[in-house]
This record gives sequence, C-alpha cells and structure tokens, in this order.
Amino acid sequence: MKRIISLTLSVFMLLSLIVTVSCSSQTAEEFDLDLETDLPVDLTGQHYVWGSTWYEQLLPSEYFNQTGDMTHKRLNDLTEKYGCTFDVISWEDSASRIIIEAAAGYSSIDFLDSHATNGGINLYRSGLLYSLDEIPNIDLSDNRFGTPRFLQYGIFDGRYYGFYQYAWEFPPEFHGVIHFNADMLRKLGLNTPHELHENGEWDWAHFKEFLMSVQSAASYASYDSDFIPFICGSSYDADAVGFMFANGLKMIDGTNGNYVFGFNNPAGIAAIEFLADLYNEGLYIARGHAEFVKNKKSALMSHESNFSTHYNEKSSSSNYLPAQDYAYGMIRFPYGPNGDANCVSGYVHHGRRLNWILNCTDKDVADIGLVLNYVFAPLDGSTGWEGLLKNQIFYFQEDLDEYSYMLENINFSYGSLFLEKGYTTWAGNVVAAVTGRKTASEVFDSANTAIQEAINKNVTWTIDELIK
Repeated sequence: MKRIISLTLSVFMLLSLIVTVSCSSQTAEEFDLDLETDLPVDLTGQHYVWGSTWYEQLLPSEYFNQTGDMTHKRLNDLTEKYGCTFDVISWEDSASRIIIEAAAGYSSIDFLDSHATNGGINLYRSGLLYSLDEIPNIDLSDNRFGTPRFLQYGIFDGRYYGFYQYAWEFPPEFHGVIHFNADMLRKLGLNTPHELHENGEWDWAHFKEFLMSVQSAASYASYDSDFIPFICGSSYDADAVGFMFANGLKMIDGTNGNYVFGFNNPAGIAAIEFLADLYNEGLYIARGHAEFVKNKKSALMSHESNFSTHYNEKSSSSNYLPAQDYAYGMIRFPYGPNGDANCVSGYVHHGRRLNWILNCTDKDVADIGLVLNYVFAPLDGSTGWEGLLKNQIFYFQEDLDEYSYMLENINFSYGSLFLEKGYTTWAGNVVAAVTGRKTASEVFDSANTAIQEAINKNVTWTIDELIK
C-alpha cells in the first residue's frame, strides 16, 4: 500500500544520497525532485465507519435535501480520491458497546458521534481515544472541527479529544439562551429584547420592568389567565447557571491549580435571588417548551439554543421555532449588576453532541487524519450552518449576531461530571431557593465542602489557561 512519505524522511534520504555521490566522485549532482510534493495515497480496501444515534441526520437519504446530496457526493469523492469507503451507521449513544468490544479484541466503528453525558470521558478513562493533537492533518485553528471554546466538553486533562462537525449544516447547541415571540410582543405594543439591548436596557432591572409590561399588556389584551411572561423551558438550576454567567461569574475561578467554586459569592447569591423574585412576582415559572413554542402561553422562554435553530427532523420539527408561523428571536440573558453588556450567559452543557476518534481500530493514525480532514471540509456549494441560519432560519440579523457572539465566547459548565454529587446537591438547592423553599444563602451551605473536594480531585485546567 502506498502511503504519504514523511517530508523529513525524504529530505534525510536525499541528503544522504548527495553526500554519498559527492564523496565518491567529487562531482556536483543536480536533482529536479519537488520536495514539497507528497506521493499519492492509496487507501483502497479500507472502510471507515462512523457510528451515530442520529445517522439519518448526519447522512440523509439521497434526494432528501440538498445537504444530503452534497454529503453523499463528498463521501463518493473520498473514495475517488483515496480509494477508501466511508459509512454512517446507527449506533448506541453511550460508550458501553465500544468498551465491551475493545475488551474482546475487536471494534466495528472508527468514530463515535455521541450525545451521552459520560460517553467521551468513559472512552478516555478506558484508554480508547486519540487526542486531536495525535492526529496528523487535524488543525484546531480550522473551524471545521469547532472553536476551542465550544470544544471544552471534549477536553480531558488539558488535551482536546472531542470535535464537532462544525462546517456542516448542524449548528452547535448551548444553554443560556432566551427565545422570544417577536410577533406577539409587537402586537402587544412592546419592544423586542433586541431593541432593549440596542438601547442599553438589557440588564436585570430593565428586564423585570419589561416582564411586568408584558404581563400588563397581555392582561389588557385578554390573554388567558395562565399566560406567564417568561417561561423556564428547562430547569431553574440550568437558568441560574446562565444568570450567574451573565452576572460576571465563572463556574471555576482561579489560576495555577488554586481553583474554587466561582458561584459561591454575593454575585452568585444575587442571581438566585433575582430568579426567586421573578418567580414570586408571577413573571417566571418552569413549564414545558410547548407552552411557549406552540401554545403561545408566554412571550419569552429560556432553553437551549436548538429551539431556535432546529430544522430537519420531520418527526419533531413542530416542537421547534423554525416550524412555527410567527417571527421569533433569540438573545443572551440580561446582565446583572456584577456583569456588563459583554457578558455571555450561554454555556456548553454536558451531553452536547461531539465526535470521538477511537484508537482501538486497525486504521493508521495518519490515514485517519487525511480522511477526517477531507470528510469534514465545507461541503461543495454550501455555506454551512452560518449560511443556513442567516438565509433560512433566523428572522433577524441580531439573532445570528447573538448566536455567533455567544458561540465564540461560550462558557463551560463543569457540572455533575466534574463536581460530582456536591453539584447535584447544589442544583437541588437552587430549585428550592427559586421556588421559595430555601434562602439563596442556604443553596451553598450543604454543598460547598463536597464541591471543593471534587474541584481539588478533578479540575486540572480552565479554558482560559488552555487557550492562553
């Protein structure tokens, strides 16, 4: 099998030949070999398999849509270029099957597309992953594999392992986003959050006043009595994390190994008290996303970004905003008194969909890099998810600006994966405090020791240190 010959090896062999000829004949010799040209690569007979729970989304049926056709063409072109074949198959979300197969001495897939919270780290702990810096031809400065800040969920012990099919038409998902019904707000005679943000009024004080105006206008317009201005579409503790980021905090604070729980301070307490105040005033309550998306029982909803960007699963498209018949928008959470207008509430939450490269297959690591670099290049004639969001999904330029800004400056939730049971206790206390069953100060009391112990055991890096 022909392979790429290392440039270093080629130069070494050539220089050795020159020295030999020179010493024997003392006659200068000229060579016309282009040292910058690699020899052809022939991977004929190799079959690469990508396992995914969402295989039909990654590789839609031909003629299903334009993206599907372009993806099939890309895989066919891969075969023409290198001789190998590439397939996407249905696979379980977790790492269990891979670990069992590896222990038995075989593996049937080369890459895993996983949404499971512990999928990547369990593969890492089992020694079954390549880090991205081990793979030739993968360059993390190339956005086709994701921005460094978004890839935090794929970092273990300070090295990148997971990557995202970034250049294809699958927008990255993150929490800490507010969606709003722009048509409803205009019919009520109110500004949209984008306009409030532009006017410098997207902070906690103005936000509460805005929600009260929504409540008053909806009542005047004879909306049902169960209408709530602002719905928590996920969970109170998930929103609290976003509001703490919007109040200028980091979940883990400190440098050079002196890490502490960055929410345990007056600014963190203030975020919980702010949500508790909105809840107590009847402006904010946890409900399912359908109450906002389809039933129009609220004007705003906090949730994951994918409710504004999800578009191509026919079985569930009606649950997402692009399928609705009204104009909607998305924006970050308003900032608190300890933050500023540049604060980003969005954060990568565990369970996001990343891809993992398995080291338990029979594939050469250099070949893996060639194949991935080709497969994940922007699709021919496609503008990727950015073009899709701008041209087909979002109603406002501000939506794309907000989405892109949050993605480029995204926060990271160390959550239960790194902070263990202490974080679970803390999150339960947050829910109790927002709903008036605990004080905000009590949220931290029973969890601080356990969280700090988990930090001391598990946290060896922060994203700011890694990027620097």
